[in-house]
Amino acid sequence: MLSLKVVCVCAALGITAVASGQERQDRIYKAAVVALADDPALRADFERQLVAKAREHNYDAVASYDLVPNITDVENREFVDTMLANKIDVVLLLRPAAIGPDSSLDSVRKEVSAKTLTDMRDFAKKVSDSDGDDLIAVVHLAIYLFYGSDPEVISSGAVWLDEPVQDRAEGIARLQDLVLANIDAARPAIRRYYRLAPLEPATR
Repeated sequence: MLSLKVVCVCAALGITAVASGQERQDRIYKAAVVALADDPALRADFERQLVAKAREHNYDAVASYDLVPNITDVENREFVDTMLANKIDVVLLLRPAAIGPDSSLDSVRKEVSAKTLTDMRDFAKKVSDSDGDDLIAVVHLAIYLFYGSDPEVISSGAVWLDEPVQDRAEGIARLQDLVLANIDAARPAIRRYYRLAPLEPATR
């Protein structure tokens, strides 16, 4: 069985909600999923599949590909203006950092804090035989929040595969499911942290 590990629980903030006033406590914020990939078709498929799964869990998510087909930087002015025009509150960014045998968590060293990197390595040792240096693939995952007219990074972590998959489709599907599972698990705690009203059982 494939084992997928995530250390980015606080990234759930990106698709759930952030408090900006008591009158907005019940709001479910709108998120755009961005999967940076050289292959446009792969990007489109990944984003749309993840968005479809997220919507089944009552998240207001959209595929960024359907809004901005070409993107290399989420801080690009054209991209930002398009997100704002479509009332996007947050961006969930996924970027391949290392692909293939001997992939390492060091591939995201520049994108995460020293503590986060240490925590990820410790987590890898606890849940598998990996020490973070003999992985199959590593994906950088970051959350950008629009506080005003520009996005700000509020969370940065990584998702990684530590066991082979039968094919790319299986790896992508399991990655999507695990990301969503972690967001679901963290959602209630994040709403409490930001003093948001609990969601009704049917919408959690």
